[in-house]
Amino acid sequence: MNRNSLIYTVVFTFLTAFFFVFLLALANGATAGLVAENRRLSVQQSVLFSLNLLPEDPQAVAEEYDKRFNRIPEPGDLLKTSLEGQPVSVKYFSGAGLWGTITGVLAVDDSLERIIGLDVISHNETPGLGGRIDEEWFREQFRGERIPEEGITVAKGTGAVDTDRENGRVDGITGASLTSKSVETIINTELGKFRNEGAADE
Repeated sequence: MNRNSLIYTVVFTFLTAFFFVFLLALANGATAGLVAENRRLSVQQSVLFSLNLLPEDPQAVAEEYDKRFNRIPEPGDLLKTSLEGQPVSVKYFSGAGLWGTITGVLAVDDSLERIIGLDVISHNETPGLGGRIDEEWFREQFRGERIPEEGITVAKGTGAVDTDRENGRVDGITGASLTSKSVETIINTELGKFRNEGAADE
């Protein structure tokens, strides 16, 4: 076959594309189980972190999770448990960030007076800027934060962590005001769902 012909070019391109797609399909099939297990572990860790129950030993995560829950949630799902005898609700949320979807876990007491904790599972925000929403210093600001009637405020970043648990305010990411605002909107949207639908009735 003439290598300079159109037919040769079409056939060669098709076979090359088919070969690499086939390899990718094989790799995807071979790693599907591992990907699913990693996702399962990530969600378990986030739920336990939001409840401040994440064990130091990574091997103990699944065991600790299974003590409280019998399923892995999907975005939009709500889980119920108790802390020190008090009922709490855990929501797997999904909302729009600056560059893509932000997913995470929000835990609140059933009276909607306090945030128990917040964790970020995945995002597409800018590394070093908005991507810092998954850093522990940012997430820990929500731990035990009082929930005002008007909702949580993620203020313009000043570089100082807000440690006041009564003001309903956390410090945003310096240089990432839009991502910080997105987090604020997502959290207050979820709190609104709790209020409107009733966390205990979900």
